[in-house]
Amino acid sequence: MSTQPTTRPFDFDWFRTFLLDDLLPHWLEAAVTEEGLFQTQLDRQWRRVGEPVGTAVSQTRLLYNFAMGYDLTGDDAYLRATESGARFLIEKFRDPEHGGWFHSVGPGGAVVDDHKDAYDLAFIIFGLSHAFRVTKAETFRAGMSEAWDVLNSRFRDEHGGIMRRLTRDFQPKEERRTQNPTMHLFEALLAAGEVEPAMLDEALTLGKFVLNRLVRWDGQPCLPEFFGLDWRPLPEEQGGYVCLGHQFEWAWLLSHAVEKGLPSWWIAPATDLLQFGLRVALDDDGGVMASSTPEGKVLSATKGWWEQCESNRALMHHAVLRGRADLWEPARRAAAFVRDHYVDAEYGGWYSSIASEPTADKPHKGGGFKVDYHVVGMCTEAIRLSEARATEA
Repeated sequence: MSTQPTTRPFDFDWFRTFLLDDLLPHWLEAAVTEEGLFQTQLDRQWRRVGEPVGTAVSQTRLLYNFAMGYDLTGDDAYLRATESGARFLIEKFRDPEHGGWFHSVGPGGAVVDDHKDAYDLAFIIFGLSHAFRVTKAETFRAGMSEAWDVLNSRFRDEHGGIMRRLTRDFQPKEERRTQNPTMHLFEALLAAGEVEPAMLDEALTLGKFVLNRLVRWDGQPCLPEFFGLDWRPLPEEQGGYVCLGHQFEWAWLLSHAVEKGLPSWWIAPATDLLQFGLRVALDDDGGVMASSTPEGKVLSATKGWWEQCESNRALMHHAVLRGRADLWEPARRAAAFVRDHYVDAEYGGWYSSIASEPTADKPHKGGGFKVDYHVVGMCTEAIRLSEARATEA
């Protein structure tokens, strides 16, 4: 099956240039500190603003960013940043009294928010797996395994699903479930499988739970966002909806899992979720909208920054590796949308929002969750796919 575009070539080179010449150097300069706590509250000009607080998510997503920077450039500055950030995570985010990991800390490890979160733990597994991969420091592999043990033993409910938020001493504090930490745990287990192959078996189990229990198969298949405690999807009047960016994200994750040796039949549900996103979320201008009902009624037409990354990545991936020549045109439109609307041509990097006029004093470039891990994932996938096509040629 041909994977060549039917019209003008897709510009893979833009993603490499943007990542290596613009985005990653800005993060390296702006976020790294001597003690290892990454500073992520950044205004449009990449200046630090607000209190110097780091979340477990911001700390670990940047571990991934810098590890990928080292992979692609061999620059020791990225390796040093990965190592110092991972050591701070190991030494300062851990809870010495109850175990687990704090949600956020300040300089010196001063605790800001002590609740325990499965979303955090998923990214601790993810970030430390990448940190170990590039540094070979056994402390990071041990931390990755410890985080998995805590998540697996403390956050499972009676249905086999993942609870998101617990108190510091691991007491439940939510009355609904969400698929989001499950998705990122699946991503983390795929990454951890590169250094601990047994983690792929855990990813297989988790993937089966999602496909057998969470995906809605009636009508056009889709994956709802919120569920009751019994993992039944919440109706719209109770806050239920479909997060459209996550349909693209799962479309990539499931297909990528097949590349790692997980069941080949997962390509079918990956394709179904991609088709839901294409039908409902992708606007004529190439932008992806935020949310809908399972029936496809758009609830929010906002085109957030991370949703665009996930649509770009999934479209490129399925066009190249799954032979979907029909996806090249939407992929070109999606790439043009982010270049036209999300890239800051003046100060570099990626806006956090296009909903309002960007100003220099607002934290547009970074925050507790927005550290451009989605952008890095999109760009590194473009680089990988480009190299795969070159090898085939």
